[in-house]
Amino acid sequence: MNKPVFLLVEDDPYNRDILREILEDYADCEIVETTNGREALNWLLDQSKLPNLILLDMMMPEMDGFEFLRHLGTHPQHDQLRVAGVSARAHNHDRDRALQAGCWRYLTKPFDIHEIESTIAAALTN
Repeated sequence: MNKPVFLLVEDDPYNRDILREILEDYADCEIVETTNGREALNWLLDQSKLPNLILLDMMMPEMDGFEFLRHLGTHPQHDQLRVAGVSARAHNHDRDRALQAGCWRYLTKPFDIHEIESTIAAALTN
């Protein structure tokens, strides 16, 4: 059986460590880590197999989550990708903006482990 693949796009090493630990504790998986949207997009375009879930920081240097989502819209299989936006911005308008930009889910910092686990579970069952 193939291991699920998670693409983690986060510029902050501390947040990346936390998310990696949550993913590793939840499932026997492959985790690909990138530090900005450009690296993630380049990795994604080189893959034949899509990740089960992309955890995408919305505020990063070089290419932020919103720009990543705009470019992702040109990917031939973009409608099959599950992208969970991750941000310290917890207002409803921030959540709405991310969902309108193409996020499937929106997670806030500080992290709620149960919310992340339910997002992983939903991504793996869909």
